[in-house]
Amino acid sequence: MMLEQKVKITSHQKIAPQVFLMAYASPQMAAQARPGQFVHLKPSGPGPLLLRRPFSINRVKGSNLFIMYRVVGRGTSLISSLPKGTEMDVLGPLGKGFEISRKYSEHVILAGGMGLAPMQFLADRLKAMKLESRIFYGCAGKKEMLPCPAPGKIIATDDGSCGYKGFVTDAFLTCIDKFKKPVVYACGPWPMLKRTAMICRQHNIDCQVSLEAFMACGVGACQGCVVKGVKEYVTVCRQGPVFDSREIDWEQEFGL
Repeated sequence: MMLEQKVKITSHQKIAPQVFLMAYASPQMAAQARPGQFVHLKPSGPGPLLLRRPFSINRVKGSNLFIMYRVVGRGTSLISSLPKGTEMDVLGPLGKGFEISRKYSEHVILAGGMGLAPMQFLADRLKAMKLESRIFYGCAGKKEMLPCPAPGKIIATDDGSCGYKGFVTDAFLTCIDKFKKPVVYACGPWPMLKRTAMICRQHNIDCQVSLEAFMACGVGACQGCVVKGVKEYVTVCRQGPVFDSREIDWEQEFGL
């Protein structure tokens, strides 16, 4: 059930260049949230932000929800300056999260850049369910790397400054034959998601992708986040952000 609440920031820190980790307390949202879902938030009261901004849920610890985000514009720049104790208007949890099934032997997470943001919550949930998981994390280089506390993760960097030299999808491809009955969960830039979807289709692997899009309302009313599915256009905020990769028309929507 979607909730609209006023909450207070319980912690807020810079963890990498232009990247911040914020937490706020909401026992109700923490109890309902599922990996892959997001929240819509803005500072309470009158101010320069008229619309809430969407953020994926990075982790849930106790009654706290964590948000990891990069400053990309005026809204996130203003939010990054908010101190602990600031009151915010929050709508959430929103959208469709990852579907976790015990029918798979291994659960493979592919994250590119800020696509890591919702995957820590997924990794935590898989661990709590005692399901075998492996994280592949890719970024441009060591300087852009985000904290990824998962043990046994495989790092890929475009410039080879850390781990596998190349795209995270290529790093996954080198290991793909080692997995038995896997499922893939992916979040990251569009080209990475397209490549992941194609690899999984070629190898007959089930794949769920978390899409990013401009989500002004967060509930499907403004139609600002529509993408082309194989059967019909879909709203990322309401019908996603997590989709079975076979539901998206990658060729028509993203020009493969």
